[in-house]
Amino acid sequence: MKIIQISDCHLFADNQKVGYNNINPFQSLKHILAEVKTQQPDVLLITGDISGDGSGQSYQHFSGLIHETKIDCQIGIIPGNHDNQAQLKANVFEKYLWLNNPRIVLPNQWHIHLLDTQYQQSIGRISVDSLTSLAEYLSQHTHDYHLLATHHHAVPCGGWMDKHEWKNRQMFNTIVAKNPSIKGVVYGHIHMAIEQQIDQCLYMACPSTCWQFANQETFATNDLMPGYRVINLLKNGQINTFTVRIKEPI
Repeated sequence: MKIIQISDCHLFADNQKVGYNNINPFQSLKHILAEVKTQQPDVLLITGDISGDGSGQSYQHFSGLIHETKIDCQIGIIPGNHDNQAQLKANVFEKYLWLNNPRIVLPNQWHIHLLDTQYQQSIGRISVDSLTSLAEYLSQHTHDYHLLATHHHAVPCGGWMDKHEWKNRQMFNTIVAKNPSIKGVVYGHIHMAIEQQIDQCLYMACPSTCWQFANQETFATNDLMPGYRVINLLKNGQINTFTVRIKEPI
């Protein structure tokens, strides 16, 4: 099964507005969604920060692009630290949201879990109830395979984004370590592509669909192009993944 992950779209109410590196996030997302359609994914995952300003218009722009592109697949959305949940719920199809469909069950024994780590400003936290529900579900499906989707990074990236951390990530990682059926964790937030294998689990960060962050001690962007992640979930529980970046400036 082919999963495409996009993240950190940072759309504005004004779809002509540009951000870092003179990138227009609306135009870059439009370009990426057109590419994603050609990939013919089974699932499109959006791992937070659809909006950069929390405005209703930004979510309307997102919904408009999804409708215009006509991507024919399941869609799962979780919130990021910049997202306004009230506006997200009001302006994006309910069937896409983690609140209404917290899991996507695929026909090849894979389960995708949509988890909310939004907490305070840029800091992340997952609720105890969510962790309890996750652990119970995993105990009932130990012979299947599981991919967990979050916004915040559950493992350090080694740069300035570690200041914008996930407060109780150790509780989350303990569940991952105790459940060998969890084969992957995907996340956004850090605007860069990183892969880390820890025991049985592959942790995968996603490029932003707009500007990319440099992984250094102090805030900086870099000149890498916007992109997305392709994740192939295989029948034997293995994961094949790579990132794709658009080739021309938007």
